[in-house]
Amino acid sequence: MLDLIQSEADYLFALEKNVSDQENYKFPAPGDKLIIPLISIDKKEEFLFDMSRSFINLKKITYQNRARKILILRRLDIEGSTHKNPESENIPLDILKPYNGSEIPCPHLHIYIEGYDVKWAIPANDILNLDDNNLYSNTDIFLDYCNVIQKPNFQSELF
Repeated sequence: MLDLIQSEADYLFALEKNVSDQENYKFPAPGDKLIIPLISIDKKEEFLFDMSRSFINLKKITYQNRARKILILRRLDIEGSTHKNPESENIPLDILKPYNGSEIPCPHLHIYIEGYDVKWAIPANDILNLDDNNLYSNTDIFLDYCNVIQKPNFQSELF
């Protein structure tokens, strides 16, 4: 697994991004996933935006913002299982302190941390104002959070 120093990962996450193409994407049906290419405004960095939906629980979805094809910068899990954070004496970021060694219910947001990959998560609503019943809104909220300026075009039907 590719490991970045924290400042580089933070820089990549903060970059403004655009969708790489003008395609009309079909929102993933239950059980499907979708990967959309993104590119930084300066066209120097490529990213991927992933969406994966559960076949059984129609509200369960995972969003990811990846850099360099394999490095997950952020992952948002909605309607999934709880996540157990590592327990550490040296907590890498202040925002993680209340959640050291804790079980984090969904929705939760995984954050890339140098040396930990995305093994740390916080309650998503600490940062994001999610809409519990609208997958389209939550997609836009996560894209905004990931600094995607020009967003993908989705076809209007949800299922």
